[in-house]
Amino acid sequence: MVSSNVLGCLAIASIYSLAPQQSRSQETVHPIKVTFAVVVEGKEPFSAEVSCLPDNTCSLAKHNDLGIDLAITVFSGSEARGELSIYCSSNPCSFRNLRSRIEFFGRRATVDILSGEADSGVTTLLVVRQRPRIGEVLISY
Repeated sequence: MVSSNVLGCLAIASIYSLAPQQSRSQETVHPIKVTFAVVVEGKEPFSAEVSCLPDNTCSLAKHNDLGIDLAITVFSGSEARGELSIYCSSNPCSFRNLRSRIEFFGRRATVDILSGEADSGVTTLLVVRQRPRIGEVLISY
């Protein structure tokens, strides 16, 4: 009787091991709802909610009146982090880190938009110049 139980367990284990396993690429990826607001000085603020897939760049706003193009990448994993990018067509702008991309941590973030071209490459300024704040982006997901 003991040997039939052992054989039964071996049979079940071998059937289980032969069954195709669902790979990570076939798992269902659920979109993340991202709520955002953009406030630019002298302009009407706007907000919206979009659904974005984790680890993919998602366009938040292409606001022609303001000349702003915003995109976000929300990274998968247990830590809440993402990357925000901006392009301003009418007036050059960037974030506080002097770049057109900035990483943020947490499910809520407020990021300042500053006037001035984003730096490209490595630069060393002899004088730190203050750049005026022209707006902000608020993100929640």
